[in-house]
Amino acid sequence: MGLIKPLIHIVLFYLVLTGSIMYSQWSKINTSGSVPHLKNATAIYDPVGNRMIVFGGRNAAGEPVGVIWSLNLLNNSWVQIIPNGGPNPPARFTHNAYYHQNANAMIIWSGQGVSSALYNDVWRFSFASNSWSLVWPDGNASGVPVKRYGTASVFEPVSGKITTFAGFTANGRFDDTWSFDVNSLIWQERTNSVHPPKRCLHSAVYASDLGKFVIYGGQDTGPLDDIWQCTLSNYQWENITPQIKPPARFWNTMIYYTGGNILIFGGLGTSARNDMWKYRMSAGVWEYINPGATVPAARWGHTGIYIQSEDRMIIFGGEGDSLYKDTWQYSNVSAIGIEPISNVIPKEYKLEQNYPNPFNPVTKIRFKIPNDKSAIGEQMSNVKLEVFDITGGLIVVSVDGILQAGEYEVGFDGSGLPSGVYFYRLSSGSFVQTQKMILLK
Repeated sequence: MGLIKPLIHIVLFYLVLTGSIMYSQWSKINTSGSVPHLKNATAIYDPVGNRMIVFGGRNAAGEPVGVIWSLNLLNNSWVQIIPNGGPNPPARFTHNAYYHQNANAMIIWSGQGVSSALYNDVWRFSFASNSWSLVWPDGNASGVPVKRYGTASVFEPVSGKITTFAGFTANGRFDDTWSFDVNSLIWQERTNSVHPPKRCLHSAVYASDLGKFVIYGGQDTGPLDDIWQCTLSNYQWENITPQIKPPARFWNTMIYYTGGNILIFGGLGTSARNDMWKYRMSAGVWEYINPGATVPAARWGHTGIYIQSEDRMIIFGGEGDSLYKDTWQYSNVSAIGIEPISNVIPKEYKLEQNYPNPFNPVTKIRFKIPNDKSAIGEQMSNVKLEVFDITGGLIVVSVDGILQAGEYEVGFDGSGLPSGVYFYRLSSGSFVQTQKMILLK
């Protein structure tokens, strides 16, 4: 096929649109304004103001803070939000925060403050009035979750309910499930006989289209690596941890996008990490995502948001080899990865003919990855799928990462390419196979 033109292999999945290649990738956001080093803060997306709102956390000295910062996503400028009078929540870190779309407000609950104080209070910050209001007071009342930090929870904007699981308390780590209605101000314990083991510092997402509360990882006597889902209609937990999974961690970011897709980045295990993994709830599998040539430094305690309308994840801050106050974005989030199409483990490698062929402008490519004793852990292999033009010039790297044994399908869109013959090549270890496809416009 001739000499392959050099190209940095930075994508797992791509879309060719209007003559340009669109792909998932990391890029640093050059921001203006002064924002401090922060770790263990929370962040939400304010769609009305098109802002990333960051609250609390620990500063470079490790001290809890109670400040609100806003990143304007139109001009990427940081400013501090100064509330209008009234009481403010005490400084804290490892608390939880949510966007309440019906009230155009940020809600926070729990956390750890000065002198290791623990909280079980709930506060609301109204973006319209630029002020805090106390929703539920901090205290030791019966029938409510005890004061804690490092919990993980989600918020349902329609019902107005917070659902939270576990955390660290004055009595150690817990494994309880609670819900709180911000309208009726009623706490209810939802702990069932089947639930995740005790932990703290885990992460959570709200799978709104599936009605699920999903938690991952955390810490007990060491970092954890399991993933669980809770059906919010009946508060039933289910362990959905597959055999192949990311290295154990806590203090990572975790986002969700429609269709049962979960993405985690970074965290702390035996050391700070900057790897990315995707979990497909429909298939119950983890997939390692090659982050590309440009990637944020390994870190833990960073915070992040996902903006569905822009299909991008934004992360801020954290700690690793140093303290960070940088801001990064991962674009085209929903385009990453490939679709597993069968639970049957193939007996041999195979790259199938694309279909349809000829195509205009969209086609699909299927391939099979068997168990390979020479590969990573026998059930995982380094896999690369590349597309070339007739001269052997590299068009794009469709897949470049670690996959478990199975059958997969990748889409290809040739909208921005001229009619002609193209080649696609699958390689894994010593296996290499090439097929020809025809784009006919």
